[in-house]
Amino acid sequence: MDRFKKLLDVANRLLGPEGCPWDLEQTIVTLQPYLLEEAHELIEAIDIQDPKKMKEELGDVLYTLIFIAKLAEKQGLFTIFDSIDEVREKLVRRHPHIFGEVKVSGSDDVMKNWEEIKMKEGRKSPFEGMPPTLPALARAQKVVARLKRKQVLPHRDKTVASESDLARRLWALIEEAEFSGFDAESALRRHCQEKEAAF
Repeated sequence: MDRFKKLLDVANRLLGPEGCPWDLEQTIVTLQPYLLEEAHELIEAIDIQDPKKMKEELGDVLYTLIFIAKLAEKQGLFTIFDSIDEVREKLVRRHPHIFGEVKVSGSDDVMKNWEEIKMKEGRKSPFEGMPPTLPALARAQKVVARLKRKQVLPHRDKTVASESDLARRLWALIEEAEFSGFDAESALRRHCQEKEAAF
């Protein structure tokens, strides 16, 4: 915790009266592209399995989150500790098989309970809470996963032999879209919207 406090002290200094002029010009909104960029840099580091780069990029993501929380604190919205408390309480609430008396037989039960708990928390649809800015492919996989958990989709046996086989098939579909004059991202996004609306 001492190291976390030292990082908070750096943030306080940068955002203090004698702080960095650039930092002092930032808002929660202006930091959005930096959060996205840092998250993508961390994803790239994970993809190439570079521990040194992962460590660095994880620190950048962490600091960007602290920066956003500090700006929220300056506006009187919430503090970083409010966010920490919120996520801790949510994790305890959504893991009754660890912190309560619920029994599970595997990860499928965990995910089913997770969805049921979210619905009890006020979600009206299994798709509620998915960010609208998610890329279409990521969104489609989440929609399919949630429909699968709701047992709306017919059961399928594993049809893809490997990750590289899946990548080749996806690439072929993107080539097909390009040569046919379609934007694959837009087409998939609209299809997701139709599936969500139909459910």
